Amino acid sequence: MTHSADIYFPATETEKYFIKSIWRLQEFYTHKQTETILPKGTVELIFNLSDKITYINSVSDVRTTLPPCFINGINFKPFQLIKNGQQLFVGIQLNVIALKALFEIPAMEFNDAIVESSQVCKSLNDLYNQLFSERTFEGQVEIIRKWLYHKISTSRYLAAAQKFHNWFYFPNVNTMTVQELGNRACISERQLRRLSTEWLGMNIEAFLLYSKYLSSLYLLHNSDLSLTQIGLEAGYYDQSHFIREFKSYTDLTPKEYQASVTGLPGHIFL
Repeated sequence: MTHSADIYFPATETEKYFIKSIWRLQEFYTHKQTETILPKGTVELIFNLSDKITYINSVSDVRTTLPPCFINGINFKPFQLIKNGQQLFVGIQLNVIALKALFEIPAMEFNDAIVESSQVCKSLNDLYNQLFSERTFEGQVEIIRKWLYHKISTSRYLAAAQKFHNWFYFPNVNTMTVQELGNRACISERQLRRLSTEWLGMNIEAFLLYSKYLSSLYLLHNSDLSLTQIGLEAGYYDQSHFIREFKSYTDLTPKEYQASVTGLPGHIFL
């Protein structure tokens, strides 16, 4: 397998409300490979100029070929990609709240699914053509940034996206309770539940559990802590709780995941 990757991180505060990164990945596989991708808490808008890639999602019982341009929504269970030959992707890693802010579609509509661009926004097909007419990653980033700022400038939800980003994405959110989060946002728990479902694609209780899982996934890759310490640091009250919740998202125990860890968090290659 040959491999090259490029990545751009947001350069302005405005960009940070909507995207986590822009990336390009080029790979070549001389034989078929299966990649399992665990839930990572992100939404990705992906432009695909690859040889055939098969997408398998056991949650929705879907097996299909990846389309040229699609959105991969929040995942709560792993999915698989079967790859062979030349692979070329350009992707935008979005914050979940960007789905409603940019496309006026509730985040839940994308859960555990890939959605073709034609069902989301006509401008994405034009963006696809522009990106693959440009050879350099730097040029592709500027094309995406120009598109992003145009979408932001025409969105009805810019102020709301900024507010909800501050409400839901901050250090140690995984240690909060629903009541504490409501107090921090100065709204009722009922309002918090409604907004969470609309903007995050899950109710607020599920969001806090998901945040604990994401924290543990990060720590498994970026710390030397024991599994017991990781569970406590991520916000679980004991080891059995940590194991049970981690397995509910990944179908693996933390120890099993550690044994299969690669350099890319949330990705397992066979």
